[in-house]
Amino acid sequence: MDAYRTEEEQVEAIKRWWSENGKGVIAAVVIGVLGSVGWQSWQDRQVSQAEAASGVYQELLALSAQELSSDADKVRLDELTATLTEDYAGTGYARLGQLLQVSAWVSQGRAEDALAALQALESSVADDVAMYPIVKLRRARLQASLGDTEQALQALTSLETSAVAAAVWQAKADIYIVQEQYALAAEALSLALVADESGDLRSDLETKLAFVNARRDSNASPVASGE
Repeated sequence: MDAYRTEEEQVEAIKRWWSENGKGVIAAVVIGVLGSVGWQSWQDRQVSQAEAASGVYQELLALSAQELSSDADKVRLDELTATLTEDYAGTGYARLGQLLQVSAWVSQGRAEDALAALQALESSVADDVAMYPIVKLRRARLQASLGDTEQALQALTSLETSAVAAAVWQAKADIYIVQEQYALAAEALSLALVADESGDLRSDLETKLAFVNARRDSNASPVASGE
């Protein structure tokens, strides 16, 4: 499940964005309805919608944390995701729910379905500055795990200056390691360390960099001996 190693960090980024910008989003809507009758009714409806969506999302979150060994659980997960996307599309929980569903599908061996879902979600969030780089990163990681490294690298390159730059450089390094391009991997990991301002990925990045440098030294040894 290497493609989802930084999922918690990515989801937390979405939540932080919603916390920081949610009031502004609501305020913009409020401006449009202040002059109309029923402001209190509208406000009550928004609170009710958000609470209901939160309940559905919490159930989905708890379910997705399980192994989902039964068909009933798998069906229930898809039903909860559909409820969020169809009934509560404007609450902010729908897209979080879709990310949980995608992760569950990968765990179930439904990687192609997960990729299709990510590609559709990526198109739908193209104007969302917080969500778009996260979804595109996850799509690229999944493509790489399925062997489509060319498309994955193209997507990752377009995200090198985004808010998820550290995870992007790490993802590129992972691809280069599989390809045994250790010089490129070392460069990518070094850039990831620079971009990792929070330090959340530092331990993993340093471990990978040590491995990559060891492989580089190992590959260089026969040349040195031959000289």
